Amino acid sequence: MQQYASCEAVTHIWNHKLSRLLFIRLEAWVVLALALVGLLGTIAFGAAVLDEERGKGHFGTMGHAARAIAEIPWTLRDILKAEDRMLVMQQTHAGAPPMWSFPAGATGTGLTGYWMLSRFDASTRQSIVEMVRLSDTSVMHVWRPDPDAILKNASRTTRVANIENWTKGIFRYFAPVLTDDGGLILKDSASPLFKVDACARPVWMQDGTMFHHSTESDGAGGFWIPTHIEPSQIPLVAPDFVDDGLGHVTADGKILANISVAEMLMRHGLQHLVFRPFDAARDTLHLNDIEPVLSDGPFWKAGDLFLSLRHVSMILLYRPSTDQIVWMKQGPWMAQHDVDILDDHRIAVFDNRAYYRGEAGWVDGASDVAVYDFATDAVTHPLQTAMSRENLQVLFEGVHAPLPGGAHVVEDQASGIVLLLAADGNKLGQFVNLQNDGKVYQIGWGRFVNQAEGDLVLGKLNGDSCDE
Repeated sequence: MQQYASCEAVTHIWNHKLSRLLFIRLEAWVVLALALVGLLGTIAFGAAVLDEERGKGHFGTMGHAARAIAEIPWTLRDILKAEDRMLVMQQTHAGAPPMWSFPAGATGTGLTGYWMLSRFDASTRQSIVEMVRLSDTSVMHVWRPDPDAILKNASRTTRVANIENWTKGIFRYFAPVLTDDGGLILKDSASPLFKVDACARPVWMQDGTMFHHSTESDGAGGFWIPTHIEPSQIPLVAPDFVDDGLGHVTADGKILANISVAEMLMRHGLQHLVFRPFDAARDTLHLNDIEPVLSDGPFWKAGDLFLSLRHVSMILLYRPSTDQIVWMKQGPWMAQHDVDILDDHRIAVFDNRAYYRGEAGWVDGASDVAVYDFATDAVTHPLQTAMSRENLQVLFEGVHAPLPGGAHVVEDQASGIVLLLAADGNKLGQFVNLQNDGKVYQIGWGRFVNQAEGDLVLGKLNGDSCDE
């Protein structure tokens, strides 16, 4: 009984002290002072978050910390359900046949070559790359890189790239390049560039700059890839101004050149494309494709570069060897992606037909593939009927690849769909990244590999085994 009484007494004493603490009387001036401090602290916190969001950097480390605190709800959301961020914006194909399918009565496509399909796999909660044989859409090899491990020690000094996306559950592979030894050269929309082997193990990494969008061969073993130049050397721009670069790298990731597109335009008196007479978005050009010219023609020379500048709806032909803008055309395409050279006088442009009215983005009818003929200065639309029939409204991204014999591959990342189209636009097959949970997930940017190159690599892959 004595022990019980002692515990009761102690509890009574603590309750009494807590009551005095909670109900202590404060002078009015103290309350007002505390309220003022709280108000000023809230204002300072909000200013630091806004300053960091605008990329000004006036608050230094405190600004980074304030933004991180403000983003805690979103960070928790991403941790708890990261795969939800990989859902496509438009679930219009949720009722379609999952994965690969053919029109009624068809058992294959009649196409040759392979498609490097980059897609999110909900079962393993990560993006993967599949080598798909186009004749029957069989998956011949699968790569499952782990960006958490590969990018563990990568530089994180970038102000432009979203490093929170460098994780296994969110990282996407844009335009994977298949190498002769069965490896892949990979990146996300803004990340380091790296290579993995046939078993998706890391080989090398280039984190000296951030790479994004397309990766195209220079015809001599290297690649041209869009980059972010940080810090920008252009005077009076914000710290997070998107200074797109023309990155020229070797097969092992060494940077040969990194040419600022904005500075190049300014040298040629085109600063009105870079800076607007109002407070426009920081990403004024948005380079999303570099298409190298590999052989001379009547309208271009080997070594020239076709550039797609989405935010000014412009295709531009640039000659790095002489710093010359050979040709440029603004429209009729709108917010376009993915320029392809068809022959010695024609190019194809994936025309998103996207534009903005206030805060909302729209697609004018359906997205399209526009073919521009340098010889006639005419634009034709060979896939317009097919694109309208499939109701492809690609607000962002989008890939088109011409195939041997005149066929086409069209990817719509916004809907998670890949279309295989005959030369006349008839559908030969389709892929929808529809998973077992009934939801459609994102795809990356695919790439065509011709039959001979693909067979050669597969011969090497079949002789190797990867430990699971």
